[in-house]
Amino acid sequence: MNRSILILISLILLAFLVYILSGNTEKTYAVKVDLPVLRAMEYFSDSTQLNQWMVPFDSSTSYHQDKLVKGEDSLTLTKFSAFQMSFRRSDPRGYLNYSIDVVPQKDSAFNSFFVLKYSIPRWQNIFGNRFAKQAEASIDSLKMFLSNPERLYGFTITGEQVTDTAFLFASRQIRKADFAEETKAIFDMLISEADNRDAGYNGVRIFHYQDTDSIRHIYAGIGIIKKIPLKEGEKISYKLMPYQKNLLVLDYQGRYKDITRAYSALEKFRADFGFITMAIPFHKYLDPGYGFEDSAKVHVKVCYPVF
Repeated sequence: MNRSILILISLILLAFLVYILSGNTEKTYAVKVDLPVLRAMEYFSDSTQLNQWMVPFDSSTSYHQDKLVKGEDSLTLTKFSAFQMSFRRSDPRGYLNYSIDVVPQKDSAFNSFFVLKYSIPRWQNIFGNRFAKQAEASIDSLKMFLSNPERLYGFTITGEQVTDTAFLFASRQIRKADFAEETKAIFDMLISEADNRDAGYNGVRIFHYQDTDSIRHIYAGIGIIKKIPLKEGEKISYKLMPYQKNLLVLDYQGRYKDITRAYSALEKFRADFGFITMAIPFHKYLDPGYGFEDSAKVHVKVCYPVF
């Protein structure tokens, strides 16, 4: 090989070396989530949840003064705007600045993208950058976090279809202080009416209540197997639920007064995924009995009828 060729090869290698050492590479990494863009941004921007999905941090790491710290690893929120958050990830060996944007999907109102953007030296694009790998892993972790109803809403939420269809219903306005006593009384009355009319009470008990100041509105229903004639103005009514229509449901076990958390979770889930309310939500008792005190432990299935 003559000298000129060696010089040419050397110059090419030198130029390549200068190229990879002197410049940066702009990188993007995106994931799709099944949430409208406003909801996605709401959950993403909740700094109290950063430690749930940001790698290498975990639930033992607390967020304080715009920063997550775990040993020598730190993550600092450097900028926050409507649909973007910027971070500085660092440890004693180096750092990486990057941003995450929330972008709507053009052809769907119920999907959006998280787009990670960062810049690294060209040579690190070839040989790897540990902070960049962790940032991409964080975006994947965020997608998993937002796809897990139990982590996102506090409960496992599923879909079911209506199976119990025929009910005797009654409602009352009561004082909150009389809740347990009045709830027992309204179910006792419904079961007695079903027995007297040979309606075939099947043991299903559903219930809902709403508060207005000191007044509580209670709505109770029991499942029956026979249709019965009713006169106008009676204290009970016969109602049918549309067979095989959709329900959002979750299993709740806890203090009765805290059941509002379950209803709130279903409402957030309904809004996030664009379901339309078909009727008032209710809960179905899974354990024997009724007329529970607010402080009682209950096991119920909370249901939200939707289209």
